[in-house]
Amino acid sequence: MIRRMNRFLFALLYISGIVRLFRFAHRNTLTILLYHGVAERRNRGIYNYRGKFIEPAHFARQMSYFSRHYAILELDKAIGMMRAGTLPKYPLAITFDDGYRNFYTHAFPILKKMRIPATMFIAADFVSERKPLWVDRLEYAIGNQAGGRAEKIARDKKIRDELKKLPDDEKEKLLQEIERVSSSIFSDFDGDRVVYAPLSKSEILEMKGASIKFGAHTKSHPILSKLSPARLGDEVRGSKEALKDICGGISDVFAYPNGQPGDWNEATESAVSNAGFSFALTTVEGVNGKDAHSFRLKRMTMDGTGAGAAFAAVAAGVRLFLSKIKHLYDAA
Repeated sequence: MIRRMNRFLFALLYISGIVRLFRFAHRNTLTILLYHGVAERRNRGIYNYRGKFIEPAHFARQMSYFSRHYAILELDKAIGMMRAGTLPKYPLAITFDDGYRNFYTHAFPILKKMRIPATMFIAADFVSERKPLWVDRLEYAIGNQAGGRAEKIARDKKIRDELKKLPDDEKEKLLQEIERVSSSIFSDFDGDRVVYAPLSKSEILEMKGASIKFGAHTKSHPILSKLSPARLGDEVRGSKEALKDICGGISDVFAYPNGQPGDWNEATESAVSNAGFSFALTTVEGVNGKDAHSFRLKRMTMDGTGAGAAFAAVAAGVRLFLSKIKHLYDAA
């Protein structure tokens, strides 16, 4: 989530022309954007406090801006052109992770109207078996606990970070205990849980015929580096097979859950390669040149960017630059 002070700073940098200079500096490298969903604002519990769902009007403004200032390409095509050294100036690809239904209801109409291609990476069990993602189960449970909003947000952040470090079976046990204490069992998408609902097969097939491509994002969205070799292979290869059953041909690219350093390793990369994928996406910020590592492609995460100048600054690489400066300052 982008804080108010950072939004003000990004606005100043945009007005000053700094964002345009960063965009120019990256004109010959591939920028891949990462979204998670597009949904209306709801003031309930701590739903979407991280801003992973962009409001529809904000998303439309972002797509309009990117259409004017970048050459938007379908992801697989863009990576192929990157490898061949034939990218146009200011190349950009748009991706979504997980498979939320709000992509169909809010993002797809905007993308279709503007004729913008995008690739959705789906957690197979979320869609085919309608199993809620563990991060949403946690958010929902914490949101139903006692305490003020700020207190619950801090609690959710702390527990989420702790759960990411655990093996999958331990994470599930603790999550079930949190749900029990909160009296918030998340077993379906009825009532107030509908905001977390996944895509349906019919929606996927409809979008596949209209410039939307689909890719694999594991079966159950685990941290892959925490899995046994057998489970790792099942999550990667199984997600590919499940997605093919849903929609036929899929992207040649795989997307790591969470996607930060330590969430994947050489064994993970081998499993992805052995499953027949040629490339993989991380959530490490940055752009991609001709010699980028095939299984460590970088993306700019757009969560929380909203309608202000922040989204343009993030896409241009300004946030990444500022974070590097801050890291150097803190290390001094």
